[in-house]
Amino acid sequence: MILATSQRTFGFVILAVVVLGGIAWLFANARAGRGEAGSEIELAANRKEYFSDDELEGKKLNWALFSAAGLLALCALVIPLYWLGEPGRQEGAVEVFEETFVERGLELYENGAQCVNCHGGGGGGGVATYILNDQNGQYVAQVNWIAPALNNLMWRYSEEEVRYILNYGRPGSPMAAWGGPGGGPLTTQQIDNIIDYLWSVQLTVPQMRAEVNDVVKQIDPALYKRMIAVEKTNRGDGEPLNANRLSRGDELRLGEILFNNQELAAGSYSCARCHVPGANYGKAYAPFERIQYTSFGPNLEGIQNSATEKQHFDLIWNGMESGKLYFSRKQGNPQMPGFGANPNTGQSDKGVPDKGPEGMLTSAQVWAIVTYERNLDNDSTVKSPVAGTKNSPTFAVPAAG
Repeated sequence: MILATSQRTFGFVILAVVVLGGIAWLFANARAGRGEAGSEIELAANRKEYFSDDELEGKKLNWALFSAAGLLALCALVIPLYWLGEPGRQEGAVEVFEETFVERGLELYENGAQCVNCHGGGGGGGVATYILNDQNGQYVAQVNWIAPALNNLMWRYSEEEVRYILNYGRPGSPMAAWGGPGGGPLTTQQIDNIIDYLWSVQLTVPQMRAEVNDVVKQIDPALYKRMIAVEKTNRGDGEPLNANRLSRGDELRLGEILFNNQELAAGSYSCARCHVPGANYGKAYAPFERIQYTSFGPNLEGIQNSATEKQHFDLIWNGMESGKLYFSRKQGNPQMPGFGANPNTGQSDKGVPDKGPEGMLTSAQVWAIVTYERNLDNDSTVKSPVAGTKNSPTFAVPAAG
C-alpha cells in the first residue's frame, strides 16, 4: 500500500511538471507573437530567414539531442518503476473496493435491510418477534424467536449457501427472502455487499473455541478440563475420524450441552434449533397445541439405525450437499451446515477469503454430538429443563471413565 501511494505521488509530480511546462510554453509563445500582429505576411515563416547551418548544427542541435536523450532516460527509469509498483497499486485498489463494499454492507445491515434488529450488532445474535400459525394458517401465538449469531456463519455455510439463504429466506421462520430471486427488495449487488460485511465480522477459530469452552466450563468445570486434555492430544493429527475421544459418559454430557444450548451465540452452535420443535423460541419439547411441526430438520431419534457412526460424524463435520444421497438414500439438504470443517476453504480463486480448514467445533466436540444424537431414543433420556442449559433435555449419564 505504501509502494502504491509513492507511485501515485510520483505520477502526480510528473503530471504537474508537464502541465506547468505546457502552460509556460503557451505563455511564452503568446508573448512572442504579440509583436507580429498586423505583419503576418512580412514575418510569415516561409518568408523569414531562419538560422544558418552553423547555428542549427551547433548548440541548438546538441540541445535537442541531449533533451531527447534525457527524455528517453526518464522513460527508461519511470516505466520499470511503474511496472514494479503496479501490483501494489492493484492491491490498493482491491483493498479500497473491499472497504467500500463492507461499508455499504454495514449500512444495509444496520439501516437498509435492518438485519441488526434480529441478529444484533456485529452479527452477535438476537431475538425477533414472530407469529406462529397452525397448519390451517390460524393464529396460535406470538413468540420471541432466537435469531442466531452471524459472526460465525461463514464457518458453517459456504458463501454460495449464505447467498441462497439471503435471497430466498428460511420459510417457517422470521427470516424473509431479501434478494430479488426470492421476491425480496435487495439487488444482487446489495446482497453481495451484505455478504462482504458478514465476512468482516467473522470470529477467528480461537475466538469460537473460547465461546464454546467458556460455556462448557461454566456448566461443568470437570468436564471442561477433560475435554481440553483430549483436544490437546488431537492437535495436528489431521484426520478427525481417527481423533482421540472422551469417554462415553463425557460425550453424552458434552453432546447434551452442545446440542441443546441456545444461550451459546444465540443457538448458532446448537443442533436443537433445527431438529427440536419449539427450541427456536424457548419451548423445546413442549410446542404449542395445534402446532405439529415447528422445526426445520428431521427428528433424529433412531438415527443410529440408518447411519454408521462414521457416516453420522461426516454429516455433522462437513454438512450436506444438495442432491447428494445420505444414509438410506435421503437427498441432501444444503440447509444442514458443517460444524467441523470450514466450507469456504480452497475457494480463494472465487474471491472467497480462505481462513484455513478448521471450523466451529473440534473433533472431540463433534464426536460428543454424534454419541448424544445416537442415544436420543434411549430410555435414559429425560426431556425436561436442566440447570445450566435452559429448555434442554438431560441424560442420566454414566460416570466418566
